[in-house]
Amino acid sequence: MKRHLEEYVVDILGFSRIGHQPTRDCAAFTPAQWERCLTWMDDMGLALYFFRAVEPRAELVPEFVTQRLQRRQSANEYRMRCMQRQFGIINRQFETAGVKYIAVKGLTLVPEFCPDASLRHQSDFDFLMDQSSLQSARQLLEEMGYVLYKTFDHELIFVLPSNEKPKRGEAQYDASAPHSVELHLTMGDFPCLAWKEPSFLENAVVRVSGGSTFHGLTDDDSFLLQAVHIFHHVLDGWMKLSWLYEIGHFLETRTTDSDLWKRISGKLAVDPLLREAVAVVASLASKFFQARIPVVIEGWIRGIRPAVLVWIENYARIWAFGPNRIDEFDWFPTNKLVLFLHRQYIPDNRDWRALLTTRLLALKGLKRMKHSMSAKQSSGGRKRIWISARALRRVAFHLGSGIRYFWEMPKWWHLTRSFQPGGNAFEHDECSPVA
Repeated sequence: MKRHLEEYVVDILGFSRIGHQPTRDCAAFTPAQWERCLTWMDDMGLALYFFRAVEPRAELVPEFVTQRLQRRQSANEYRMRCMQRQFGIINRQFETAGVKYIAVKGLTLVPEFCPDASLRHQSDFDFLMDQSSLQSARQLLEEMGYVLYKTFDHELIFVLPSNEKPKRGEAQYDASAPHSVELHLTMGDFPCLAWKEPSFLENAVVRVSGGSTFHGLTDDDSFLLQAVHIFHHVLDGWMKLSWLYEIGHFLETRTTDSDLWKRISGKLAVDPLLREAVAVVASLASKFFQARIPVVIEGWIRGIRPAVLVWIENYARIWAFGPNRIDEFDWFPTNKLVLFLHRQYIPDNRDWRALLTTRLLALKGLKRMKHSMSAKQSSGGRKRIWISARALRRVAFHLGSGIRYFWEMPKWWHLTRSFQPGGNAFEHDECSPVA
């Protein structure tokens, strides 16, 4: 059987299939495959969504899988109650101090993108704020016991002092699993889109979620931010499929809201590249989870450039379901197949060569690992061996995925040249498709 178990999971979650018996027989999958799939569902954020879908139909999955998913669900319900309380405390502190902020992503996605907070694994709180409020927010968090963990140009990350390290698998749903607080001055730098971030702070609205009152995004801004966030992660080579599922939930529940789509369409009226990015994300949500597409976005999808359509139709599923984990050996990972898509958004050849070199060789990651090895020269022999082995796995992963990318090039050229274009969303030469 060539189909991945992960594809079976995604099929179960398809919006058009909810309540229908799937055609695949789960008995064809071994316990070892289910074990790996549980880890994959945890990493992709789909475990609890999947449990909700199969709980009324226990015959669809082995009993031990149901039991493990039930434990995850119970643990996450308690974890999210704790996080909702903490979220409320932080918001009240910001409000009292007059901090100019809005909460984004995470708990703010309930219920528009996620029907119940307990179905979503969350490990951080994200706040967008004005530069003038950054120092006050930092001081408040430090008074609450958080410490500054990392600093970037437009972002500060805080954590609670703990010996706990980020957890994976079933342990990540425990209330004791660590979380962070991220303060953003901007929600991202997306040079391939030349995205001019909307005035999120000025357009903030008061919202309520899980008993917490906070300043948040309007529905149209929230959708736009989520779509751009997902698109950026796709180009970077990794995303959680739960993000697409949540976009799909939004599309399903708001498809007929003509006023909403009119507002979104108005915000994208002068930005064809951003329209295409939103169309790509919506198209992927439809491809993976059979989400309904609003009429406005259907028009944008028909205008997606041919080379981008070729990638969606021929590579999206291979990339998403293929071997992509550095810590799991595979000869030819599919991770770098997304470079065919990324190329379409970097028209300058010099910029493209620089990015291709960086992505194929993973220079930044290797430099960080070299620095880590140098810093731990005094560590014991086992520690050094472990770090060296990890470095070798990383090199093998990027070498194999690079070979896979070059191996696919003839097929990619053939597909893009034989594709019958159905329209072009762009009027300017700098946005023309690149093979």
